[in-house]
Amino acid sequence: MNIVLPRRLPALATLAASAACAVAGLWLARHYPIEPVAAVALWTALAVASFFGWRALPFLVPALVPAIGFAPWTGWITFEELDLVVLAVAAGGYAALALTAPAQKPVPWRYRTLRWRAAVRVLMAVFALSTFIAVWRGFEHAGGMQSGFWQGFQEPMNSLRAGKSFFLVLLLLPLWQKASDLRPSSVQRLSRAAWVLVLLSTSLGALWERWVYTGLLDFSTDYRTTSLFWEMNVGGASLDGALALSLPFALLWAMRERRPLRFLGALAVLLLAFYASLTTFSRGVYLAVPVGMALCALLWAVQRREALAAARQEGSLSGSGVQVSGSVPLGWSAGVIAGTGLAAWVLFGAGGYRALLALAGSVAVLLAMPASRAAWPRGQQRALLLLSPLPALLLALGGGLLIDLVPKGAYLIDGAVVLLGLGLGWLWRGGLTQPAQAFAFAVVWMATLVGAGLVAAHWGDGRGLGPVAAVLAVLAIAWISTQWSPRVGADLRTVGWRIRGLVWTGCLLACAVVAALGGGAYIGQRMSTGQQDFEGRLEHWRVGLDLLKTMDEWLLGKGSGRFPASFANGGPFDERVGDYRLNPARGDGLAAGLPGAEPSPRPTVTLTSGLHMMGNGEMFRLSQRVPAVAGEVAATVTLRTQFKTRLRVEICEKFLLYPLRCVDREADVEPLGGAWQPVQLKLGHAPPDFGGSTWAPRRLVASVTQNWRGGVLEIASVSVADSVHGPLLHNGDFSEGLARWYFTSDRNHMPFHMKSLPLHVLFEQGLFGLALWSSLLVTVLWRCTFGAGRRHPLSPAVVGGLSAFVIVGLFDSLIDAPRIAFLFYALMALGLGLRTPSRRPRGPGDLDSTHGLETVQPDMDSDFESAPEVRRAMKAAGVKLKAPR
Repeated sequence: MNIVLPRRLPALATLAASAACAVAGLWLARHYPIEPVAAVALWTALAVASFFGWRALPFLVPALVPAIGFAPWTGWITFEELDLVVLAVAAGGYAALALTAPAQKPVPWRYRTLRWRAAVRVLMAVFALSTFIAVWRGFEHAGGMQSGFWQGFQEPMNSLRAGKSFFLVLLLLPLWQKASDLRPSSVQRLSRAAWVLVLLSTSLGALWERWVYTGLLDFSTDYRTTSLFWEMNVGGASLDGALALSLPFALLWAMRERRPLRFLGALAVLLLAFYASLTTFSRGVYLAVPVGMALCALLWAVQRREALAAARQEGSLSGSGVQVSGSVPLGWSAGVIAGTGLAAWVLFGAGGYRALLALAGSVAVLLAMPASRAAWPRGQQRALLLLSPLPALLLALGGGLLIDLVPKGAYLIDGAVVLLGLGLGWLWRGGLTQPAQAFAFAVVWMATLVGAGLVAAHWGDGRGLGPVAAVLAVLAIAWISTQWSPRVGADLRTVGWRIRGLVWTGCLLACAVVAALGGGAYIGQRMSTGQQDFEGRLEHWRVGLDLLKTMDEWLLGKGSGRFPASFANGGPFDERVGDYRLNPARGDGLAAGLPGAEPSPRPTVTLTSGLHMMGNGEMFRLSQRVPAVAGEVAATVTLRTQFKTRLRVEICEKFLLYPLRCVDREADVEPLGGAWQPVQLKLGHAPPDFGGSTWAPRRLVASVTQNWRGGVLEIASVSVADSVHGPLLHNGDFSEGLARWYFTSDRNHMPFHMKSLPLHVLFEQGLFGLALWSSLLVTVLWRCTFGAGRRHPLSPAVVGGLSAFVIVGLFDSLIDAPRIAFLFYALMALGLGLRTPSRRPRGPGDLDSTHGLETVQPDMDSDFESAPEVRRAMKAAGVKLKAPR
């Protein structure tokens, strides 16, 4: 890295941008609610790392998004950790661009994989202007600009919170451009890795939450996963949006990966993501994820077919004697998955989860069956097929006698035949050359079906054997019919191990869906109330659009982040929710406290409750995380009120929204003329295992709320202590503002969200903003499907992710959560810039001494070019290829 002094105007402007980002980032880090000195040090370290690694870190920023939301611990919502990370990466990256000279020249323009055309740049700039106007109008509608770190959803700074995400993405785009100009392959490798990491961290968060709070196989409890997205403290679909955007990237990784261990890693990520999707209990996710993945797979297949056609047209495969099939047996794959789903439904009713695992083993043996490498008489083949069920029937009779005599005998038999089948598949992976081999494999596969039946019979004590035997017999007969002719059913046995692995993953997903539908009542309840919920959505949309009163509001919108306040002030009276306000100490010139009350010399918090029907899940809570609770627990709240209300203090095992066990107490509070009064509550004795075990701890959350419709409290301090640890709360007197405090509305969510992505954009940015937003979306989908970026390896995942996101967004706002909006706009910006570079130099001037074809050729990771026999054929034909990784 060569350090240079900036002399030209572009370099000076870049250095000025770096300085501006550094000033803003250090200022925010200095005001971080927890350990600001450590925050400044971490921010500086990240900026320095970005200075040296600016070619990689900007692409990896989305990977950090799910893991860097700490609002439940810090209390920050207007600004958050995402702002600090983007500012640090931008400050270091722009400083590197301004002060260093790259060791290599940018590649010629026709080999670049990321380039935003002028028309796209203009469209993005106009949309940025519309977003800026929406933020400005949001401040105006809130009563003017009032800066502060601790404002809620109904205060002015919520406009900045809701509208900043697109500008954070724009801040990274020049770094993406410069990095891709130097090394085009970084766009594909780093972006795909970042989005797979988004999916992995999101899915692991959901897995952990289910494991600790409900159990992995509990699909009956009314508990919807929130994972790592604190923005769901007032509902919403942040988890749904993250899964929809990132799942196609894991599928694309699995379809393109040729290394076995990494392929298994891709399948593991997919299975985790499928589980996380199931536990959202979101009908939008259940529709969006299959559609997004299907679009991704379809576009990948089109790319693969075009690559094969182009290679044949260039003559790289002609005369080489190599036959490459570009077909994927979609029909047979769908048939196997559908048959597995049907069998799973019957077996689950009789044998539970263990029967599903046994069925998955049978499918694995089926997919491990090698293709025939030799031909033998058709009569001999059919005779062997008809004889293959006989040993399996004998195993069924013998196993039926043994399972009652040998403990776990059914599981041992099934495990043994499955392992035998997988072992034979590995031993004869080169192909079946003898009739005896084909007969042996057929017998073993039939035996695995018998093993699955034995497991179901053992687990269910013999109940439902008739349907189980019938469905297993149907599977055996269906398989025999596909093998009756040598030309029928051979496609699936000739494909590579990657396709087989994907089909098996699809079968596991079918089993998981069956388990979720059959093993839990909640998902069935969600499906049965679809009509009622949709009618409620229509009414909510009507009420939300009625809040747009004037023509300028219809054209330009109410302003960014203004829906909660607009609904609270103009929505139905009996649907208004609670709120909180920090009242600064006396002497700062700001209004504070209850109406007509004297301002306090210290900061206080005004806490209101909603006007809707009140219940445990409908209370508006002001909460704080506490590390551990033991012994007797008591609380003291110093407050004043002008009307009677009921105060409630509680400590619960709670991840974000749904409490498990609690120690709590309520007390009626009289006005006492609006004077300050301490209210003491004895919450009781904490259970011995409160907070879970050390290896699976449950978060403990202390909350103060009102179980009273329309209650208003001004709180001066909150103190909670137990007999073992003493005081449990930090900043209980609000001397540090609302640091460490955050809020939740566990089940009353509609007043916080427009509940429709297009209508949300319309409400905030008006018809003009909606037209610009729709134009960007249509442009990126067209560009990656039919336009200049359609052959780029990332295009299938971009189209699949954005399409799935929009489907989820038909019934939820999504981008009113800043982190999800950042992910959405980052993927949209990436798709708008993708292009397919030239694969060969057009003339001597395209290559120089610095860049050979191996350097400028994009890292396509093509399935076609990665096949060994194809690479040998293309090398023999004189086509120069990059070295395989």
